[in-house]
Amino acid sequence: MELVRSGPAANDPVAIERFEKLLEIVDGLDSCVLALSGGIDSSFLLAVASQILGERCLALTGDSAAVPAWDRADAAAAAVEAGRHGARWRTIATKELDDPRYARNPRSRCYYCKLEVYGAAAAIAQAEGYAWVVDGTNASDTRRADRPGMTAASELGVRSPLAEAGIDKEQLRALARSIGVDGWDRPASACLASRIPFGELITAERLRRVEAAELALRGLGFRQVRVRDFGSHARVEVELGDLENLRSRSADVRAHLVELGFESWSPAEYAGTGAGDSQNAYG
Repeated sequence: MELVRSGPAANDPVAIERFEKLLEIVDGLDSCVLALSGGIDSSFLLAVASQILGERCLALTGDSAAVPAWDRADAAAAAVEAGRHGARWRTIATKELDDPRYARNPRSRCYYCKLEVYGAAAAIAQAEGYAWVVDGTNASDTRRADRPGMTAASELGVRSPLAEAGIDKEQLRALARSIGVDGWDRPASACLASRIPFGELITAERLRRVEAAELALRGLGFRQVRVRDFGSHARVEVELGDLENLRSRSADVRAHLVELGFESWSPAEYAGTGAGDSQNAYG
């Protein structure tokens, strides 16, 4: 943990102060079940918790069609590293797609998803004697108004040590780099359901199609990519600096998308929002 004082976060005394507060919070947990999505937030928290709590930390990753393959891979990698300190990891099957309230894809979709995921984690914590369920919500997340999943977490008593310590996203990345967390600069990720416009039915088939499309485009070299599913049309979003390259690879992109059942596609800048909220919304 002393690496934080000599790494990229060394010049940010506020980040170091908040990191030290995080250590106190995690130590005070005594034991926890940690919701490990595979994103950098929960991976960083696991790296910290595993070194403090060891086998008293159990990481859980949901096995769901809505979790992207790359997030599952990142979760597994984070769990292997945490295992060196005694922390344990398992995957659990989640059934949010069986809940019509979730499958109908309302704006409150994340609330019903987190009820399922955190509810399963809470049941395991109670059955196996872990004191808390924790997640990777950071301080930047708490400043957003569009986080229904946080409401579910609050209702179920889930704690968010990063947010409690005041660590925001920028500080988190610097701290993660300082203590040697792989993928500290990985792009933001989100569940695959965010690719489907609000109000349109979420199905396992649609989620698998989106995942396959994004894997294909990642194979073309695009690191941050979203394929928004508008039925027969796909809106492909990449970072602004990659738009020209995306357009130049139009034939390759179209070939992959047509193979997956899309009839048309359009390029757009990655907006960091879901399919139904982007300024690039189709139709």
